[in-house]
Amino acid sequence: MRVLHLISGGDSGGAKTHIITLLKELHKEVELELVCLSKGALYEEAIRENIEVVLLEQKTRVDFRVIKKIANKINNENYDILHCHGARSNFISLFLRSHVKVPIITTVHSDYRLDFQDSWYKNLIFTYLNKKGLQKMDFYLSVSSKLRDILAEQGFDADRIFPIYNGLPVSGEARQYNDPMESIVFGCATRLVPIKGTDVLLKACNECIHKGYNIQLKVAGTGEGTYTQELKDYIITNKLENHVELLGFVKDMDSFYKSIDVNILPSYTEGLPYSLLESGARGIATIASKAGGIVEMITDGDNGRLFKVGDHSELAKIMMDMMDNKQKLAPIGQAFRDRVELQFSDTAMAKEHVSIYKNVIKSHQS
Repeated sequence: MRVLHLISGGDSGGAKTHIITLLKELHKEVELELVCLSKGALYEEAIRENIEVVLLEQKTRVDFRVIKKIANKINNENYDILHCHGARSNFISLFLRSHVKVPIITTVHSDYRLDFQDSWYKNLIFTYLNKKGLQKMDFYLSVSSKLRDILAEQGFDADRIFPIYNGLPVSGEARQYNDPMESIVFGCATRLVPIKGTDVLLKACNECIHKGYNIQLKVAGTGEGTYTQELKDYIITNKLENHVELLGFVKDMDSFYKSIDVNILPSYTEGLPYSLLESGARGIATIASKAGGIVEMITDGDNGRLFKVGDHSELAKIMMDMMDNKQKLAPIGQAFRDRVELQFSDTAMAKEHVSIYKNVIKSHQS
């Protein structure tokens, strides 16, 4: 079985983590190669990780010369499946269909209607183009059951959608919490765009401070300029400078996770976020909104805490409860790590991909 993976190449964050983690484990089971359409963080990381990768550079998004190159590669090297990742490759697949005979599939990580909310013109153009590409796919891999339901509600054939969880390797010891703990440092690793809900987190922090709690929060990530400035203005207006750090881009995420005691993800919408898997694999206590596939990862009060999407007051109550009951952090952190190891490992993710590939090939041949 030979599978060609197609992606932009400049991807970062969860998309990069997913591709690198998947291909490092998947190559043990199938022959594969990654095609990147541009140089960038993902392309460079793939090279460092010794993943078989080739650059078929697309100079601009309307440079369609790359289509013939990809088609020739698929046809001449006897690939069985083209696996797309992201809006750019989904759109290109529209033009590849008439040049190749292999099934074309895509992984859907989020609600495609919300992927470009940080820019009105990108939302207007790229959301439309992504949708057209998605509509012509043979099969879909959705990173949660919730996301499969969203696609089905939008008219996509539920029988051609395979739910499949993201995965990460789990190794080393779980996070060790000091006993007693004098203070708690909250953390959030996210893109600074409206759908990620960092504004909800800042409002929760402000509420905690007004009730006498000495909140300490570190936010790792960059994003859309206007929204980032709104967050900075909120911090200044509410005198949160001594409580909240916007760290910007953080290269050493391992050090970031080691510096926090509780990880928070306040998103308005999600697929199956890697930022939660990364903290869970480390045994860090976690708080998250009930967005998308998060509810398939965390059971409230068991392996984490959940709050209603957009409800900063409920988030504040949970944060204050953790500060008042620090002994709760270790058990829920360990429980989340156990859950990740059992259900969201890189090995489980790769094996499920192999099973889906076999079903896709069989369906395509029949």
